[in-house]
Amino acid sequence: MTAKQEDLNSEYVMQLEAMNTTFYFQVKNCLKKDWKNIISNWILYIEKEWSRFQIDNELYRLNELTVGEQMMVPPPLFDILQKAEDYRKKTNGLFSPYLLPQIRFHGYDQAFPFSSALSNEFELPSVYNRMDGPFEFDQDTNTVKRSSPGKLDFGGIGKGYAVQATAQWLKEIGQAQAGIVDGGGDITVWSDGEKEWLIGVAHPFEKNKEIAQFRLKNGSIATSNIIYRRWKQGDVQKHHLLNGKTGLPVESSIIQATVVSENLLDAEVAAKLCFMEDHENEEFLKMAKVNLIILVDKNGNIKVEH
Repeated sequence: MTAKQEDLNSEYVMQLEAMNTTFYFQVKNCLKKDWKNIISNWILYIEKEWSRFQIDNELYRLNELTVGEQMMVPPPLFDILQKAEDYRKKTNGLFSPYLLPQIRFHGYDQAFPFSSALSNEFELPSVYNRMDGPFEFDQDTNTVKRSSPGKLDFGGIGKGYAVQATAQWLKEIGQAQAGIVDGGGDITVWSDGEKEWLIGVAHPFEKNKEIAQFRLKNGSIATSNIIYRRWKQGDVQKHHLLNGKTGLPVESSIIQATVVSENLLDAEVAAKLCFMEDHENEEFLKMAKVNLIILVDKNGNIKVEH
């Protein structure tokens, strides 16, 4: 997923390398002159505190809580924890933020790029399948209490949250008349009614080639792909997109899914569900108010659904 980019030297444009991807920001008439510093600090904060590859950050300390222990967490983490659990329930477990043991089991225990991982001698850990989430929330104090085991890995939804929160801040606090926030293909745009953003959908095998283009004034786009982040574990091909019900990499003829919706987190979760043949994913796609889906299968065939 790409957005048409303009002069990086402009006061209304910024590019940032973080979370193993390239972020691109462009605004129109933002009233906050120091917006670049504020947004950079926010993105780098998420990269540091929500990464499962870091030790002694917010996510690590949360995962280390034992049953009955509690901790006070910053508002963004408090918010995404509840949103992620809500998506788990809405998708009946197809999406799950509690797949850290499983993704490590499959060999994704180091940051990309890597091409191989050691085979695992143990059995696949059981997935988290309780009706209630592993945390209880005190809304008055932003305190989280662990009530059952369950290890977190936000993955794509963490990046999507960072993008959507950035766009919301620029629009509401910065009062930017129009803007785009692009976090490596997770995109949110807004417009004053005049500005129209040109969005290109990247080819799954050739990053510099586009398979489609469309224009959007307001909305969000998310793309999931099982080609870029894949590796060999022994003789077995693995990728990062796991089924929340099984803990296994999804098996699908689809290799890339792009979803357009009003809300980026809806689009992010919906894009993942496009790889899973389950009647429950259709229910969520209707609930998420998806406007457009672009699917690419392993033979390169493209399917567009409105």
